[in-house]
Amino acid sequence: MDVLLPAIALDVGVARIGLAVSDSSGRFAFGRGFITRQKLPIDIAALQKLMQQEQAKTVVVGLPLRTDGGYSGQTQRVRAFAKDLERAGFIVVLQDERFTTKLANSQLLVTSNKRDRLEKGLTDTQSAVLILQTFLEKRRAELERLEDTELNRLEDGELENVSP
Repeated sequence: MDVLLPAIALDVGVARIGLAVSDSSGRFAFGRGFITRQKLPIDIAALQKLMQQEQAKTVVVGLPLRTDGGYSGQTQRVRAFAKDLERAGFIVVLQDERFTTKLANSQLLVTSNKRDRLEKGLTDTQSAVLILQTFLEKRRAELERLEDTELNRLEDGELENVSP
């Protein structure tokens, strides 16, 4: 699936949803705070508002897999939430988010003061940034691989009438 940018990323938890947004080029991810979870229609309305404000086209949802790659109860809840977003008209992509919370906490330990680190929403936001940055880097690598493959095919004479 071709992903339309900019994109927002969600670190979906039971109490909060961490938020991040990309720039339109897909190079950078920026934190956008968090939403305190309420009822599903209210959560979806808040995300629709953010999508409009940021002119975002795609939602990247962090998928909390176990370290062995298996599903947990939270994995099932996040997958169900992603399906709800799709039913509401969002373009949704799932992104493995293993270890993002630990990495986010490590980064915050270095870059923020103790009072900020106690703010749970800050970890959720940083996790969303990491989810989105990982997604964007994987997307960029895939696009570069496809371009290289096409160039090789062109050099080998396999693609004769390629339009720009």
